[in-house]
This record gives sequence, C-alpha cells and structure tokens, in this order.
Amino acid sequence: MLAARFYGGKDIRLEQVPDPVPDPGQVLVRVLAAGICGSDLHGYRQGTPSATARTPGHELAGQVVALGHGVQGWAVGDRVAIEPLVGCGRCPYCRAGDYHLCPDLEHIGGARSGGFAQFTVAPQDRLYPLPEQVPMDHASLLDVYAVAVHALSRVPVAPGERVAVIGSGAIGLSIAQLAAVAGGEVAVLGRRPAPLRIAAETAGATGIVLDAHSAEAVRAWSGGDGADVVFEAVGGTAQTLSLALELAAPRGRVGVVGSFREAQLVDVRLPMRHELSLYWVWSYALRQGRPEFAIALDLLARGKLQAEPLITHRYPLERIQEAFAVADNKQTGNSIKVIVQP
Repeated sequence: MLAARFYGGKDIRLEQVPDPVPDPGQVLVRVLAAGICGSDLHGYRQGTPSATARTPGHELAGQVVALGHGVQGWAVGDRVAIEPLVGCGRCPYCRAGDYHLCPDLEHIGGARSGGFAQFTVAPQDRLYPLPEQVPMDHASLLDVYAVAVHALSRVPVAPGERVAVIGSGAIGLSIAQLAAVAGGEVAVLGRRPAPLRIAAETAGATGIVLDAHSAEAVRAWSGGDGADVVFEAVGGTAQTLSLALELAAPRGRVGVVGSFREAQLVDVRLPMRHELSLYWVWSYALRQGRPEFAIALDLLARGKLQAEPLITHRYPLERIQEAFAVADNKQTGNSIKVIVQP
C-alpha cells in the first residue's frame, strides 16, 4: 500500500509498504478520509530528523475490508469512524472509564500506524458504524468534536450563559458549536475574518478580533464583567492562558483545551480575587459511561453539528506534502481543517 512516512519535521515521504494484517480482535480498514490535526502540525513545524519513520493521522474514517480472528459485529463493507485512543484496559483509569488518562495510552496515528495511508488496523471496539447521512470526510472530524464534547463535560454550559472561545481553528469552532447546542450565547476570538464568519454561521457566535483590546471587547459583548465560561483553544506557543482568565467574569469557569508547548506566565492575583475556577481539558473518554466519541457522532448524525464549513481543503494522499503546507500556513491558504483522502 501507499503510505506517508514522516521522518521528522517537513520530511514527508510517500512510500510503498506492506499492507497491514489485522491481529485477532482487530479490523483492517481502507482509509477514506484523514484530517490534519494541530498536533500533527506541532511536529511538522518543530520536529527533528529521525532515522525511524512513522505514519500519523488520528482523525480518520473509512471502510472495513478484512476482519481479524474472533472479530464479531463487523462485516466487510461497513462504513466506520475510528476512535484513535487505545488504553491498556487494565489500569485503574481504564477500568473507571478514564482511558484518556491511561499511563500506557496509545493512539492510532501515534504509536500505532494511522490514517495517512491507504489502510490501517484498529481494535474492533474502537470502531463506530457510520449512518449513511454522515459523509466520510465529516466523520474524520469526530475526534475534534469529541474533544469539544469533553470540554463541555468538564465545563458544562447552561442555557443563556455567555461563553467566550479563544481560538478560531477547528477545535475552537467545534467548541463554539457545542456551546450553542447547549444554549449558550457564544463569542469566538480569532485573528482571521473567514473563521469568524463560519463561527457566526454555525454557532450564531459573535466574532471578536484577537488583539490587545480583546478583554474590553468581551466585556462590552457580555454587557458586564465578562464571560461566564471561557475556553482557551489555541495552545502551542501562544500566551493565552492569562487572557482566558482576564475574559472571565467573577466566579467564572475557564477550560484550557489548547495544548501548550511553552510555559505560561500568569498573574494569579486577578483569578484569585475573582474566585475563578480553572479546568484542564485533555482529550476525551466516557461521559456517564457513554463514549464521548459516540456522543459526537450522534450529534453529527442528527444535524446538530455542521462539519462541512470547517473543511476548507481536500487533497489526495499523493499530495500530502502540499496538504501539510496549506494546513501550516493558515494566513496564505486560509485553511481550517485540511482533509487527506487516501
């Protein structure tokens, strides 16, 4: 099969590799859509050369083509979305349903070969059947939407609450959609006009330019002291944690969703004086015994979420270098979610 092999940084090579063979309990899937995640771009921008190649791609969907020994409940031809998190199943966190906290957690597209290839394998319990009304490329966004579901699990939004989302990438826009579904009044802070327009179209959100005057703009939008709930969805090297705390009204709640790659400098006097609650949001798992990935799929299938406006580019696997370049240079390409279609 053809696979994209990543050797560190921007060194991406298309190579012919043997087709994977499903072990007992695993399913072989033909990948039909795989999204480029912000975490993929972190390595693309800052990775160092390596003699060991890997195949990432953890936002993926496809069609079953073969079953490993003992697999039940699946048939060749089934359309499926793949949840990429694979816990050990034995530790206290896995047994409690918090497998995203498993110390031996692996990802399809991380330690395991992922979706930037023509085929991949997955444990049978990581597959979810796709209703016919859910296109493959929309299903590849379910990992993103599951993160948003978990964000609102950690920091619930009540009807009528004011919700400010810092970040207008795929994660930020997904959180905005979920907050709107929950009944929140939403504002999205970003630097590019196009994603802010999409936030307005898909979540009824007010767009606020992310700059030195953002705090004043949020207070004006809220008609008071700030937002009841703030989600930070930028991460990376941005110094946005202090801004998130500044945007929250007294007794407000702040959810940190962005994955920071640099230390954050925070003046703790304001959050202490306002008695803010700070919540860390990491990936997703179960909500009251139900997979948050399945909750995201149900919302998408019922038309509560709008995936199509978030997808700005689609590329065949043969053009994956171009796909990553466009995803990386958001200003020039005006990209949000870039989909690779093997």
